[in-house]
Amino acid sequence: MQSNEEKIKDFARKAGIGLVGIAGEGRFDGPPSLDPTYTLKGARAIVSMALPMNVPAIYDFLSKKSHGPHNLEQLKSCQRMHRISKELADYIVELGYKALPVPPNNTYRRSPDPFTPQPSFSHRFGAVVAGLGTFGLSGNVVTRQYGAAVYLGTVITDAPLKSDPILPAHDTMDNRCRTCKLCDKSCTLRMFRDDEEEYLLINGELHARGKRDNLDLCNMPCFGLHGISSDKKWTNWGRHWIREYSDRRPDPENRTSIRMMMMREGPRSGDGGPRYDVIRRGNSILWPRQSVEDLIPDYENLPGSEEEIGRLLITVHEHMGVAGLKDLYVLTCGQCSLVCGPDFDETKKRYDMLIASGYVVPGADGRIVRVNTYEEARELKSRYHVMVSRRERLKNSGGTFWLKNYFGFEPKGVWQNWLYLRKAKKACAEAGLAGKEAKAPTLFLGIIGGKPKKSAKK
Repeated sequence: MQSNEEKIKDFARKAGIGLVGIAGEGRFDGPPSLDPTYTLKGARAIVSMALPMNVPAIYDFLSKKSHGPHNLEQLKSCQRMHRISKELADYIVELGYKALPVPPNNTYRRSPDPFTPQPSFSHRFGAVVAGLGTFGLSGNVVTRQYGAAVYLGTVITDAPLKSDPILPAHDTMDNRCRTCKLCDKSCTLRMFRDDEEEYLLINGELHARGKRDNLDLCNMPCFGLHGISSDKKWTNWGRHWIREYSDRRPDPENRTSIRMMMMREGPRSGDGGPRYDVIRRGNSILWPRQSVEDLIPDYENLPGSEEEIGRLLITVHEHMGVAGLKDLYVLTCGQCSLVCGPDFDETKKRYDMLIASGYVVPGADGRIVRVNTYEEARELKSRYHVMVSRRERLKNSGGTFWLKNYFGFEPKGVWQNWLYLRKAKKACAEAGLAGKEAKAPTLFLGIIGGKPKKSAKK
């Protein structure tokens, strides 16, 4: 007779999940975002799942052949993961237990700093404690089968499930990242350091990753605010470059200056609110299959022209209640996970595509144009400015939205974080790694900066 663990895994695999693992009681000692009882009172276990990203769509995106396939594929895959998570949770309920799915993204706890909210439950932490992979230099979970290019999902349950074996805590860092580091070179603002590590304490073990300089250095490229690489030899799909950052990387310790820059440039970008709404609605809401998932063909059957892909995106966006986007392609970055394949050769292949891909900038009709040289890109940017009206800037400032949805104070989480940081600091000191513990954002960290400190240069 099959055990509940075997039944659950079989259900997930038959639904199309690539990797599935279980973490039971005793596996959730770590940061607050590893606490499953925040989502489900009395939770005792999680089921962690991973879907591989479509590799041809990644190639199109990194090489700048087209960003349409990856934009469509991510919407389709996130909806698919959400649907499978919901169906698996319903199946566990049929087995006689409580269960809830965690949406793929954009379900955050309220925070005094609404621009750096914490996940209700971290899919990455869940994947690590369920044995799917370990942290890489970028902080993404790297699986042996697919690298970091995966979509993660989690189901939380009160079922007393047995845990799967976990991988060695430093598996990815020791066997891949310390000699690769191509994810760091794929980030236009170099958000993490390739020469310095920080550590997360999970279930009594220290897990290494690259030291995070400042999360806003990730937010800017991912929202299309700064698309040009530090060596000016390529861009991501973002339309904008922050002039002050094109010649010199900002001091990551000067958090006030960086946050003010982000809040200045965000409204100027245009479409900021609707673009984020596509991401939020596509990740946190499970739509009827016919509204999103079934509308998007598999990669092999996608429309052959950018115009047709654009019309398809408009249809999908409208089904999610978002209309009027001038720039339909909301995904601009994510390269630290996209370049990371199952081995170094594949990762190097993807990275080479990126750095040889050239530049994208707005052209005469406002559409993205790809060029091969920095001189061409700079000339087009100076000729064709992205014009955003004062009314649009005010609409896209988003301050009311963030305050309404993410601002708040949750005493339990603050207390858990304080206790966790004490334990992590002690564990690092005992391991001869004093001061290397990963520090979660603290109250108003991004808003109140004070005098900037000197930091290590990259």
